[in-house]
Amino acid sequence: MPLNSYYCNPLKRAVLTPILSLLVLTGSSQIPIGAWRDHLPYKKGVAVTFSSEKVWCATEGGLFEVNKADDEVTKLGKANGFSDVGPSDVKYNNYNGTLVVAYKNSNIDLVDGSSIINISDIKRAGIIGNKTINSIHMLNDYAYLACGFGIVVLDTRRKEIKDTYYLGVNGGYINVRDIATDASNIYAATDSGVYRASLSNPNLANFAAWTKYTGLPNGVFNTICCFNNKIYVNFSKAITSFAYGQDTVFVYDGSSWNWNFTPPSTYNCYSIESTATHIAFANDGYIDVYDAANTLIDHIWTYFSSFIYPRQAILESPTLVWVADANQGLVRVANTWNAARYFPQGPGTAKVYGLDVQKQNVWVAPGEHSDLWDNSNPANMDGVFYFKEDTWNTIDRNTQTILDSIRDICDVTVNPENPEQVYATTLGHGIVEINNGVVTSIWDENNSTLEVRADDPNSGWVGSYGSMFDEDGNLWVSNAKSNAPIHLRKPDGSWYGFNFGVNFQQLLITSIVMDQDKKVWGVLPRSGGILCYDPGADIANAGDDQVKRLITGTGNGNLPSMEIYSIACDHDNEIWFGTDRGVGVIYSPENVFNGNNYDAQQILVSQDGHTQILLETEIITAITIDGANRKWIGTQNAGAYLLSSDGQEQIYHFEETNSPLLSNTITSIAIDGETGEVYFGTAKGLCSYRSTATDGLDEFTDVYAFPNPVRPGYTGNVAIRGLVKDCHVKITDISGFLVYQTKALGGQAIWDCKNFTGERVRSGVYIVFLTNDDGSKTYVTKILVVN
Repeated sequence: MPLNSYYCNPLKRAVLTPILSLLVLTGSSQIPIGAWRDHLPYKKGVAVTFSSEKVWCATEGGLFEVNKADDEVTKLGKANGFSDVGPSDVKYNNYNGTLVVAYKNSNIDLVDGSSIINISDIKRAGIIGNKTINSIHMLNDYAYLACGFGIVVLDTRRKEIKDTYYLGVNGGYINVRDIATDASNIYAATDSGVYRASLSNPNLANFAAWTKYTGLPNGVFNTICCFNNKIYVNFSKAITSFAYGQDTVFVYDGSSWNWNFTPPSTYNCYSIESTATHIAFANDGYIDVYDAANTLIDHIWTYFSSFIYPRQAILESPTLVWVADANQGLVRVANTWNAARYFPQGPGTAKVYGLDVQKQNVWVAPGEHSDLWDNSNPANMDGVFYFKEDTWNTIDRNTQTILDSIRDICDVTVNPENPEQVYATTLGHGIVEINNGVVTSIWDENNSTLEVRADDPNSGWVGSYGSMFDEDGNLWVSNAKSNAPIHLRKPDGSWYGFNFGVNFQQLLITSIVMDQDKKVWGVLPRSGGILCYDPGADIANAGDDQVKRLITGTGNGNLPSMEIYSIACDHDNEIWFGTDRGVGVIYSPENVFNGNNYDAQQILVSQDGHTQILLETEIITAITIDGANRKWIGTQNAGAYLLSSDGQEQIYHFEETNSPLLSNTITSIAIDGETGEVYFGTAKGLCSYRSTATDGLDEFTDVYAFPNPVRPGYTGNVAIRGLVKDCHVKITDISGFLVYQTKALGGQAIWDCKNFTGERVRSGVYIVFLTNDDGSKTYVTKILVVN
């Protein structure tokens, strides 16, 4: 079925200008309640385009723009109205002023003035196989999209799909990598050669209208360009055989193909772009610019004293080149040696596996693992990333050589009493200790009680995953596949390992938490159930230790499934855990070792008049408890949920389609207790949402309301922070008339500046009275409202 048959579906429209104003607000660490921001990598440039006023750069993580007048850099993503993340190409249409953004998942956004229009036809089309949009070529009002199955013609003025061209034999699919046009013809560089058709042909959807060039080798052609009455196309060996230094640029002069543009050894060509007078070749390691006489006028081989990785280079003038660089983001090169680079702050990559946040310090572990919880293939050498004072930093082998051999860092734990001290767990290389941003120790079998895996004692493989701090400052860690699955490091530096006997050896424990009775609970992945370990009153004395494995069946833990993915202990000392069949709760963890009932239960909820098990059909990948004891739930396929403290009420359900959440696949969730900002690790990167709950305090501390004063036109919530946990809040006008009352969500209360009838209060000063349950702790503050 032709793609244009889908164009009648409703288009998503978003107003761009107001949302860009929101983005300015969200650039700081204090974003408004209810606001989102992304934390994507922006250094791996893949495509660049420009207008007379702006330059846009697509990166592997996201899209951003640069204002030429003042060099201001602005992120463009789901938080400000775009429909997706992970752009594959971006192109500005000078003919009608429309910006086209194509994404890796075949989604498309058109930016037309102040509106963003989503075109999801290709993404939704029932095409079997590759639907990737590899590149965009503009011709008047039309954007020609080089796709994994053929060519799609998008009318950028009418905002609809116009046609689809299938070039293969008998109209079959061909992976089209790039497209070019001249005055007469349209050309396609594909995985099966180079094709040509006449632009005047009224039926380009007919495969017979296309002719395949002869005289070229068989294989992949990844980029094509028309310049000075010639056709330039690159034959890429790197794509299919990973053979460096074997790319060849062929030139067609109207009668035959020649190959006088062969890149030097070890380099490959990624893009060929031209203006009316010059042509630029972006190769892996250098950029060459030629004039119409085939004279090399510029050879750019370095900027910022480093090797360069251009993926696309476009000419604004013969001496001004805009470069999408795979290592530097967006680079402007003027007169060869005058270079400037642009990219928003972001982590090193979009991979997020482990997360922790303490006192506005965000740490990300990007590591991966195999299905058997061994090392990933290829190795993940990305190190760790941290976000502090609005700046992202990377700790890896490029910044600290001590990490040269460290791979697959899968989790990270920040010391809540000292957020400058961080422990990163690895699969195979022990535990990395970081202090003040510097790796100070790597703990393994040589300097701690950690052990080499028992099934291969000569491997030197010291694996760890789960880690946590208890209230006494002790660091607890798991030791994968060893005979002592749990270890402890005390604040004085001493280590202890705990061997539970032959029935508990070679265990793989992932996430671990501690309950209020100081029992350690651990997830046993791959149908292992849950481990509960009580170290007793004296940690050093193994004689009072107790350990039990919870499985399915009454009296054995009654787990709804043996496939456990996540675990958390809430403020009521209840153990919440995620399975492949929804959420389970152990309401009486104190009974595990005393002979009384400790079996888990699932929560029953009513929906549409029917009683059902909470999230029974979902895989629960993450559970995190906020300051109000509410449960943030991450799933493998259905996004993220916020549930009430008892799980009976759904407060939020965030998905890709109804929020700026980057992906419905959640890998981890962490909450900044000071600010209430919730961080979501997803399959497409890290994003965050400013929620309403913060950690409650023992005393009223630095109480303040924001915004304060509330100025005319402000329609958001006022937050009152620094509160005793779950305190009572009463708000009166200056004469003492009660206008609103509520209960704090942990350490923060929210007021929408409305009274009990839902009407906005009048301008004036409002008194906020705060008290705990028994009235022993009180505080008074004020809020000025100006309408």
